[in-house]
Amino acid sequence: MRNTDLVGQRLIIVYRSTDAENDKPRPSYYSKDLALASILRSAEALPCSPRFHFLNDGDLPIERLAVMQRYGRVHRLSGGSNRATFRSAVACHAAVRAGDRDIVWFAEDDYLYRPDALSTLMAGAVRFPEADYFSLYGSDALDTTAHGSDAVRRTQPGAEGNPAARNTGDAIWFPAHSTTSTFGVRGRALREDAALLRAMPWTGGAWDTATCLALQGYRPFPVRDQWPGRTDLSGRLLLRALVRMGANVWSSRRSQRRRVLLGTDPELIWHMEVHDHTTRLPPSARTRATPWALTAAETCVWAKSRSLPCA
Repeated sequence: MRNTDLVGQRLIIVYRSTDAENDKPRPSYYSKDLALASILRSAEALPCSPRFHFLNDGDLPIERLAVMQRYGRVHRLSGGSNRATFRSAVACHAAVRAGDRDIVWFAEDDYLYRPDALSTLMAGAVRFPEADYFSLYGSDALDTTAHGSDAVRRTQPGAEGNPAARNTGDAIWFPAHSTTSTFGVRGRALREDAALLRAMPWTGGAWDTATCLALQGYRPFPVRDQWPGRTDLSGRLLLRALVRMGANVWSSRRSQRRRVLLGTDPELIWHMEVHDHTTRLPPSARTRATPWALTAAETCVWAKSRSLPCA
């Protein structure tokens, strides 16, 4: 797709960040400076500069904060958790800051982006007007031939052997089963779904997967998982149970007008955790996989050429 085809499509990036770290296994080159540099590099490839909103949970290193101030608007939060900051991000940007044709990209701060990731996202938004949500990470594919209230994963990942997949040249797009809380959404859908998006983190567990299923009109929780099965329910457990039941009811009402979630094959961003899922993919999918160590090295060269930290 020509860059001129993307003119008029506005991208709003809501980048959630914290200086805190977890105990996930990371590659040797991992850093939050690298993650930030990679999304800025990918944004540079767009014909129109995106609008960045940085939502920072607590204090960040001065150098990283200066980069954010250079590229967009910075907002300080006191969320304390991924759930809280995600709810704040949706609340801040759902109703008034996104037009119908805008794409809002909710981003976490530990992903590595290919330089063509965001331009491919915007090209997909133009090519597939029927799609509401977009994923650039994850290979779980939805079996669109299955019927019923429960979503069915295809046994083959991504676009592999998938008759519903479409090769656009930029990427192969396929109906995705689910993704993480790093995803894209059209402004219209974001406004209409904001209440659900803000409620789902209270369901606990893999709430990002449950959110994707509910949005697509599938039951996110089996009946056995709705209620904890305890008589001494705390307020938090009771809230979780009530939200889970509500999500199941909401998804059943949505079943006739399901949201469409598309993913890309290959993945165009990588959640920088060391558990190599590519070894489980068929040979053709492994061939398409991105050499992320090389992407990281090239991103650091790009960052240093623009006086950005990339340690």
